Amino acid sequence: PVAELLAGMCRAAGVPTPAWRVPAGVARGAGALIEVAWRIRPGVDEPPMTRFLAEQLSTAHWFDQRRTRSELCWTPAVSLDEGFRRLAASYDR
Repeated sequence: PVAELLAGMCRAAGVPTPAWRVPAGVARGAGALIEVAWRIRPGVDEPPMTRFLAEQLSTAHWFDQRRTRSELCWTPAVSLDEGFRRLAASYDR
C-alpha cells in the first residue's frame, strides 16, 4: 500500500510518518481548490496537492511483475528494503 511506501521513505529520511489521514473526498476537493489557486497565482512551481495526486494516494496499486520477470528474464536490482537503506544512507551524508 502507498501508506507503507510513504512510511518507509519517512523513516529513511528520519522524519515522522504521517500521524493522521484525510478522507479521499476531502483530499480531492482540496486538490481541486489548490489547482485553481495555482492557476491564478504568479509563479511556475507545481501545486503541492492536485486531484490526481489525491486519487493516486488514496488508491491501492498492485503491480504483478511475474510476466515482466519471465519474458525479459529480469529481476529488480534492489529490493524495497535495500532501497530504503540506500535512501537513509543518502540522507546521512
